[in-house]
Amino acid sequence: MTPAVDVAGEVGVPAGTPIDGVLFDLDGVVYHGPDAIPGAVDGIADLHERDIPVGYVTNNATRTAEVVADHISALGIPTATTVVITSAQVLAARLSEEFGTGAPILLVGTTGLREALESEGLKIVGSLDDSPVALAQGLDPHIDYAGIVRAAEAITAGLDWWATNPDFSMVGPASRVPGNGAFVDMLAQLTGRTPHIVGKPSPDVMTHAGHRLGARRPLMVGDRLDTDIEGANRAGFDSALVLTGVHDLHDALAADPIRRPAFVLPTLAGLPRVLEAAVCGHRTEVGGPNPANPLGSVTTNRAERTAEPGPGTHAAGRRVQIVDGKLQLAEAALTSPEAIEAALRLAWAAIDSGERIAPGNLPRRIDD
Repeated sequence: MTPAVDVAGEVGVPAGTPIDGVLFDLDGVVYHGPDAIPGAVDGIADLHERDIPVGYVTNNATRTAEVVADHISALGIPTATTVVITSAQVLAARLSEEFGTGAPILLVGTTGLREALESEGLKIVGSLDDSPVALAQGLDPHIDYAGIVRAAEAITAGLDWWATNPDFSMVGPASRVPGNGAFVDMLAQLTGRTPHIVGKPSPDVMTHAGHRLGARRPLMVGDRLDTDIEGANRAGFDSALVLTGVHDLHDALAADPIRRPAFVLPTLAGLPRVLEAAVCGHRTEVGGPNPANPLGSVTTNRAERTAEPGPGTHAAGRRVQIVDGKLQLAEAALTSPEAIEAALRLAWAAIDSGERIAPGNLPRRIDD
């Protein structure tokens, strides 16, 4: 398993170190389309009142940081452009570091990526005849056949290939629609090559965002295990799965260790609990036990094991068990985030020892 490493590159942080910066994914976490998700405005406002820095991390490379900040602000969450971190910005920064200011870059993408490249002083060129040093690929909703051929020819010619993100699909008005990852996969199959990808779950975007916040112990909050949670774990950040978007508790139960969250949230309104729980323990290995939510005693009978979901006067009423390979939660535990976290960790320990654990009566989401 991957050891936790904070943004400064040190292994772990001292016990009791508070969360000092919170990063959010956007769609499915802060908003759905034009509307704020219930609990989001209040949860983020609480962080502002505590003077905890906030940032927004998105793989979307089509929109500029200004457009994203305006969208969040319109929801009632005042947001400066500087706290929005896009995969386009990170890609442009990495290319500038790699090749220097003024380097010629062949672009496959749209406004968000174009402006990010230009802001880093990179020169956008239109063909291989202009001697580019790299191909920068982001989603272009208007790409045509000729544009795909041009990208394939550049990659086949050996051009250094960089991509903003691997998101295979996005939620469209009536169905899922292709994301940048769909075009990355197509070009990879055409050329036999793979790109450098900077967006989630790459730690590049997380590290960039953590440095921008100046956080020693950042928390990443997202709705996707395969991008938000995995990206946080790879960067050594704490992670919280909020149950207002793509993935639910059954997905978390079945997740690979690198995709397991430290915390679960019904909505962002539950952030104060996570901040308080985080200072009760210290950083641990990805997928390992979290002292902020201890499992307590576990019976040795393989057919039936029990965990108490952390300290509290009513812990016994929130008991979680594995019985005959299935999770069984007491009624009060079904709506308790602490108990749900204890249930997941109990199940993960059994899964890691080679058992198959079914959800039993584990809910998919938690009523807030």
